[in-house]
Amino acid sequence: MQNIYTESCPLWDRGPSRYSEYPACTQTVLSDKITENTKEKGRREHMSFVGLTFFKDRIIGYGDTKGSCFIDGKLQEDKERGKIPKVFTTKDFIICTYGVNSFEVVGDKTGEIFIENWLEDNIGKVNYPEDLVKRLHEYLLKEENLLALNEQLHFIAGYIEMGQRVLVRASVNKMELSIKREYVTIPLSAYGGNDVYVQYFNKDTIQLMSDEEDIKKNIERAVKKFDKELPYNPVGGDIIVKTWSPQK
Repeated sequence: MQNIYTESCPLWDRGPSRYSEYPACTQTVLSDKITENTKEKGRREHMSFVGLTFFKDRIIGYGDTKGSCFIDGKLQEDKERGKIPKVFTTKDFIICTYGVNSFEVVGDKTGEIFIENWLEDNIGKVNYPEDLVKRLHEYLLKEENLLALNEQLHFIAGYIEMGQRVLVRASVNKMELSIKREYVTIPLSAYGGNDVYVQYFNKDTIQLMSDEEDIKKNIERAVKKFDKELPYNPVGGDIIVKTWSPQK
C-alpha cells in the first residue's frame, strides 16, 4: 500500500510546547486500498447537539443521546443501539463528541465500531484530550478494514491547568486529524452538531450560559420545538448534563 503524507503547518505554528507532538494542523493520508460507499457520505455529520460551557471554576458539558441511522435510504432513529452517551469526563478533562458515532468494518470481520465504546475503553489511558484524539486517529489508520474515510468525528473538550481554561476543538477520520486549542479568558459556551440547533442557540447563546438545570431545560425545549418543525429531528433522547471541575 502506498501512502502519501502531508502536514500543512510548519513547526513554529505548533501549540504549547508540552503538546508539540500534536500540531494544530491537518494531516492527510491517502490510500489506494480504501474504498467507501458514498451514498451516505457526510450526511451523518450533522447529527446530535453537544457543547461545553466554561465558567471560572467549572465546565458544564451537555449532549443529547439520540442515535440516527439510514434504513432504506431514509434517516431514522437507531432504536437498536438505544441511548448513546456523547459527554465523557475524567479527573483531567471533559470531552463531548458529535458527528458520526460509528465506523463500518468490512472484509472478513464485518460489523461496526461504536465510538462510545472505544472512548470508554481508551479515555482512562490518557491525561489530555489531545492525546485521546491522536490515539483514535492512530487506531483508524491501523485498521485497514475500517471505513472511516470521509465522515468526520468531532470533539469539543476542556480542562483547567494552572488556572488557565483550555478549549480544544478536534476532528478526525481515517484521512485527517485536526486539533486546535485556545485559552478561554471569559465565560464561554462552545457547541456543535446539527446546523439547525447551532443557528438556534447562536441567536440566544445565553440559554447555554446558565446553571446545569436551566441548560438541560433549554435544550429539551429546543428538541420539542424541532420535533414539530423538522421532518426528522436528529437530536433527542435524554439530555445529559455533566459538570467537571479540576481536582484540588
